[in-house]
Amino acid sequence: MINPMHLSMRIPISWPTLLMVASLSALDGCADNSVVAEKTPSKTAAEAPKTLSQPVNHQNLSVGAKLLRSGQFLDAEIVLRALLVEQPQCARGEFLLGVAVMKQKKYSQARPLLESSLARDQDFAERAQVDHFIGWCCYYLGDLDSAKRAFQSHVGTNPTADDSYFGLGVIAIDEDRMGDAELALGRAIELIGPHPARSRDRAKCLARLGDVAVRKDKLDEALALYEEASQLWPDHYEVWGKIARVYDALLRPVEAESARATQHEAMQRVGRAAPPESAPGSAP
Repeated sequence: MINPMHLSMRIPISWPTLLMVASLSALDGCADNSVVAEKTPSKTAAEAPKTLSQPVNHQNLSVGAKLLRSGQFLDAEIVLRALLVEQPQCARGEFLLGVAVMKQKKYSQARPLLESSLARDQDFAERAQVDHFIGWCCYYLGDLDSAKRAFQSHVGTNPTADDSYFGLGVIAIDEDRMGDAELALGRAIELIGPHPARSRDRAKCLARLGDVAVRKDKLDEALALYEEASQLWPDHYEVWGKIARVYDALLRPVEAESARATQHEAMQRVGRAAPPESAPGSAP
C-alpha cells in the first residue's frame, strides 16, 4: 500500500475543487491512508473498464446541473427524478441526482444513485469525481471502510483532490490513527495552498489537526492550530467551542468565557442556535 507521504514529492499542487467544478459544467461542489483503491465488490471509478460506452443523454441534464450550481437542490432533485423516469439508463442523470440528494443530507438515498452511475460504465464528464461523493455519503452513514476505499480511489485517480485527503484524515482521527491523520491533513493543506479563496477549507484542516493535537495531549499546540483556524474563518463556530474547552483544560477561565461569547456571536451570524453550556474543565 502507498502512504501519502511517499506521494508528496511527486504530486503537483493545484486546486482540485476546480476540477470538480469544471467537470460538472461549472457545478459547485471533503492503519494507513493508501491512495490505491482496494479490490471490493462495489465498482469504483479506478476499477472502471478502459473502454466506456457512450453516455445516455437527455435535454434536461443541463437544467439539473444549473439548478445544482445555484444551490437549488430540491428543484434539481425534482427535475432529475423526472428526467430519469424518461431516461432511466442515464448515468449522468443518476450522478447529478445523487449529488442533489446528498446536498440535502439524504445520504442513504444518494449513495445507491452515485454507485449506480458508476456501475453503468458510461462515459460522462464527472465520472472521475464520483468516488469523492460516494466517500462522503459512506462517511456520514457510518461506513468508514467504504468511505476510506472511495477516498483512496479518488486520490488514486485525482492526486490533487485535497478534500478527499481531508476525508482520509477525518477517518484516521475517527479510527485513532493520529500519524496517518497528520499525513493526510498535511497533504490537504499543502494542496489547498495559501489562496484566500480557500481560507475556509484551510481552516477546516487546521481545526482537525488541532483535534489530533488534543488526542496527543498537546494542548498548547492544539490551541495555536484552533486559533489560526479561527482567524482564517471567524464564523467557524465549532472552532471557538474547541478553543473554549482547551482554555478550560488549561485552567484559564477568563479566556474560555471569551471564546464562548465569540462562539455565540459566530452562531448568531450564521443563523445557528446557541450551543449548550459546557461544564468548566470539561475535556476539549
